[in-house]
Amino acid sequence: MRTILAAVDQSHHAHDVMSRAAELAVVLRNDLVVLSVVSSDPMKQFNIVEEQNRFATLHRDLIFKHFPENSLSVEPHNGTGGVYKYGAVGVRIQSRILSGNVVDKICECAEEVNADIVLVGSRGLGNIGSLVLGSVSERVVHKCPRSVLVVKGERTEGPDWEGLSQSHKSGVARA
Repeated sequence: MRTILAAVDQSHHAHDVMSRAAELAVVLRNDLVVLSVVSSDPMKQFNIVEEQNRFATLHRDLIFKHFPENSLSVEPHNGTGGVYKYGAVGVRIQSRILSGNVVDKICECAEEVNADIVLVGSRGLGNIGSLVLGSVSERVVHKCPRSVLVVKGERTEGPDWEGLSQSHKSGVARA
């Protein structure tokens, strides 16, 4: 089975990333791993347990928003996060929350789950902001040995794969 890794943070871009990831997972019948990383930056002061709980709530909210609740079932699992199965297509959705360097953990998780593609959001910092602050998505693109899709903002039209999805529903064979 193939796997999509969606790396999300607590920004509004998480919904854009999850929207694209859910769409891909359903159309391609791929498993989906939703990942968030609690930063190990010593300059940031927060309670790690509280931060993990915030991410767990975010993951649940994202999963239930982008997959119809009546088509989800919870699977037994070990560790942090949760595991869900979506409907008749059998898409498995796993929630993972790790701590450490954000870029390193995204790349390590992509390798661990054998992700075919990694989705990350674009903050849209612009040229100056990127030069000064750096960009997680840019660093993931350069460091990750897996294919990376940077999701930019909300789409106003329908899904890009709508035609593929419709042909699949009508019984047209996929390659």
